[in-house]
Amino acid sequence: MPTSVLKIENLHTQFPTDRGIVRAVDDVDLSIRPGEIVGLVGESGSGKSVLAESILGIVEEPGEITGGEIQFQGESLLNMTDRQRQSVRGGRMSMIFQDPMNSLNPSLTVGEQIAETVRLHRDTDESVSFPAEIKRKILGAAKDKPAWRQAINMLEAVQIPEPEARAVDFPHQFSGGMRQRAMIAMALASEPDLVVADEPTTALDVTIQAQILEELENLKEEFETAILLITHDLAVVAETCDRVNVMYAGKIVERAETQELFTSPEHPYTQGLIASTPQIENPNATLEPIQGNVPDLIDIEYACHFAPRCPEAERECFEQTPDFRLVGDGDHEAACLRRGSADDRL
Repeated sequence: MPTSVLKIENLHTQFPTDRGIVRAVDDVDLSIRPGEIVGLVGESGSGKSVLAESILGIVEEPGEITGGEIQFQGESLLNMTDRQRQSVRGGRMSMIFQDPMNSLNPSLTVGEQIAETVRLHRDTDESVSFPAEIKRKILGAAKDKPAWRQAINMLEAVQIPEPEARAVDFPHQFSGGMRQRAMIAMALASEPDLVVADEPTTALDVTIQAQILEELENLKEEFETAILLITHDLAVVAETCDRVNVMYAGKIVERAETQELFTSPEHPYTQGLIASTPQIENPNATLEPIQGNVPDLIDIEYACHFAPRCPEAERECFEQTPDFRLVGDGDHEAACLRRGSADDRL
């Protein structure tokens, strides 16, 4: 029995362009255990969403996975056929997308969209054939069928008020927060073992954001679901995640348990992210933004991708690729030549 629900090793995802190869995911390792929320943080353009798409097998062409391994519950996703991958996606593995308005079908009621997920991935003895789908669009879902009842239950589970009445509403009739809850309900409808949540609280007000994060916590506690939470919001990570991976320019540069990472950040990039984030306990503190921008991911010339922006960089940082090294308590690791020692290389 695998100890990790998800295990990624040496993953490479690339996009060919006229200017060169975009290495959006560059030699990434990552793992998630059952009942664990793992955060993936970094600035926009760091490759976080492409990593999520790689896991789900939905990388848009001409992008492709060119190397590495993705194991889900001990099975290689990359060795599966398209049909096998599709049966996993939306079933044992699901995704909460960043923009629910663009992810939900505007022509179907919210309840029907959740019910369709149940029909596709759980044994309900209900047809998912094309004519049956057309019939449901015209006449509506049968309210006494198992899939529809499960849709109601899921809307209730994510605290949608009056779930039976709201199930027959269309996405545009939901508020932004309620649409995001509906996306969570759809992701949970198949009782997945892994949920990939890509910026699930973006553009939501603070109150709704807290409610969405509470739903993810409840999901973890009630179903032992493993969750990969992708965000650029460090406050969200600090409140929700068990472990954190910090991603920069296609690479993971630091990983640790959440409390360890925030109390003792080691990689200069992680230190910069935390220093540039407002602190509730010290609201008057001067913020120190990281100088420069995330580099163009086409054929980066320097060994450490962060070197040009790093206040501690020396010549060897541009020439020698940093290995992960133990830098703190437990499994705290950072890929930085200025941290740890050569004896601590992993």
